[in-house]
Amino acid sequence: MSPWTPRRVLDAAIAMEWRPHGAIEVLADDYRLIRYPDWALDPVFPAAQVTRSRAGRSADEVIDEVGARVRRWGLHGVAWWISSATRPADTEKTLCARGGKQIDAVQILARELSGGLPDLDVPADVSVELVADERTFHAASMVTVRGWGRREPTGAALACEFAEMTRNLSTWSSFRVLAMIGQEPVSSGGCTLRDEVAELWGAVTLREYRRRGSYRAVLAERLRLAREHGAALALVKGRVETSGPILLRAGFADYGQERCYWLSI
Repeated sequence: MSPWTPRRVLDAAIAMEWRPHGAIEVLADDYRLIRYPDWALDPVFPAAQVTRSRAGRSADEVIDEVGARVRRWGLHGVAWWISSATRPADTEKTLCARGGKQIDAVQILARELSGGLPDLDVPADVSVELVADERTFHAASMVTVRGWGRREPTGAALACEFAEMTRNLSTWSSFRVLAMIGQEPVSSGGCTLRDEVAELWGAVTLREYRRRGSYRAVLAERLRLAREHGAALALVKGRVETSGPILLRAGFADYGQERCYWLSI
């Protein structure tokens, strides 16, 4: 019997929380609210997000408290993520009753790595390498900025991120890979190694190079490196209409959905 029960997988998914440099994090007893820095934003990534809420209080009370914090930041709304673990159970219903609109949804997908790696049929013209020096770092950063439509980071921000990447790679706590088609950087993605879990994140492909196998190359290399460094489970939150179908074909199992609601404040 597999040690990765649905509950264990979902508990691991809750721990997948991104706190980039410069973020403001509010860790209350029953929710996590984060104000992401401007450099991390893109046209569909809201600045203020509740990434988890497990409250013993009423949903209205928690929403009012979060709304007050968001207003103090000078923002006009908050994105609120809902999953099967969200409490109270009527949080989603309450958000909708207060005008919340669904803006995003992801599947929680996981694959055990003990039984071998999937054959992802990566095309011969796609190469992939570890982001381990300034050349690959700047190329991967360019792909991320262009792919997500983010602002160009400052030189200071890039230097800070490069130093963090170097530290993480030295301990293999986190890494990124870069895919190329010919001499063009076209796709990148990251992985955080947390105990036996490989958390896959941030995969993006430049629009003009999509459907040419570079995402599969990035996925395959992250799985290979993760298993090589002790991971027993790969975990990712994939979007239903983009990466989700590829991940399911690669042997990932669906453990449910997280939905995101935008609530004007």
